Amino acid sequence: MMNTGTRYGPVTKTLHWLLFLLLLNQFAVAAVMLNTPDGGSTAGFTQGTLYEWHKSIGLVALAAATVRYLWRRTTPLPDWAPNLADAEKRVIHFIERTLYACMFLMPISGFIFVMAGGYGVLLFGLWRLPNIIGKHAALASTAQLTHEVSAVVLGTALVTHWLVILRHHRAHKDRYVHRMLPFTHQR
Repeated sequence: MMNTGTRYGPVTKTLHWLLFLLLLNQFAVAAVMLNTPDGGSTAGFTQGTLYEWHKSIGLVALAAATVRYLWRRTTPLPDWAPNLADAEKRVIHFIERTLYACMFLMPISGFIFVMAGGYGVLLFGLWRLPNIIGKHAALASTAQLTHEVSAVVLGTALVTHWLVILRHHRAHKDRYVHRMLPFTHQR
C-alpha cells in the first residue's frame, strides 16, 4: 500500500488518478455549463443541473485533495530519477506546490462564491447545504475572480506537469513515468 524507494504505492496512484478524473470532470462540466444558454440544456442536462453537479464534484475534489495532501505529507516518496538536474527538481517542486495550492484554492473560492452570491449548493441534487457565509456581494465577486484565476493557474500547472513528464520520458526513456501509471510498476 505504501510507496517504496522505486515506485508509488496503490494508495498514492489511486489518489493521483482520482483527482485527475475529478479535475478533468470539473473542466469539462464548466465548459459545457458556461456554454449552455439559460433555460436550455446540453445532452439532456439543464444549465442548473450542470452547475449543481460542478459544485458537488468540486466539494468531493476538495475532500480528495485533502486526503491526498495528508497522505503525501505522511508517506515518503520514491527516490528522484537519477538523471534529473537540480533545476528540474526545483521546477517539479514548484509545480507540485502550485497544483496543491490550486486544488485547495479553487474549490474553496468556488464554495465561497456560490454561498456569498446566494446561489447555495444542492449537493448531488439531494441535500441543501446551509449557507454559513451569508449573502455578501463583494466577497462573492472576489471569490469568483479567485476561482477563475485559480482555474487558469491550475490548467497551466497541469499542462506544465505533463510537458515535464513527456520531456523527461522522451529524453531519457528510463520508464520513470511508469511509476505513477495505473496497473504498472517499475522494478
